[in-house]
Amino acid sequence: MSKDITEEVLALIEQAIKEIGFGSVTLVLQDARIIQMEKLEKIRFGEKPAKCVNKPADAGSCKTRVLQAVSGMEYGKVAIQIQSGQIMQVERTEKYRVGKLTGLNGDGI
Repeated sequence: MSKDITEEVLALIEQAIKEIGFGSVTLVLQDARIIQMEKLEKIRFGEKPAKCVNKPADAGSCKTRVLQAVSGMEYGKVAIQIQSGQIMQVERTEKYRVGKLTGLNGDGI
């Protein structure tokens, strides 16, 4: 496990994922640390709310997917899409900080 992600943070992320039938959980990373979690739940009319089945394999799988998605990322977002209580897609958007650039306005060329 990454040294910057505590068991407490992983438990909160896992709990948020398990509570959603349809929606997403987005993790925001800065300086290689998860600094924020956004939870969006969609309510579909005419359907029973779907919740994750709490299986032992699901807990390990959820943690593994989160850790894989954030590994090596310094700045960016990881969006976990959930449908019918199951993780369907993980999107990873990485941002890079660029230092002072030369040559942008003709200087240094």
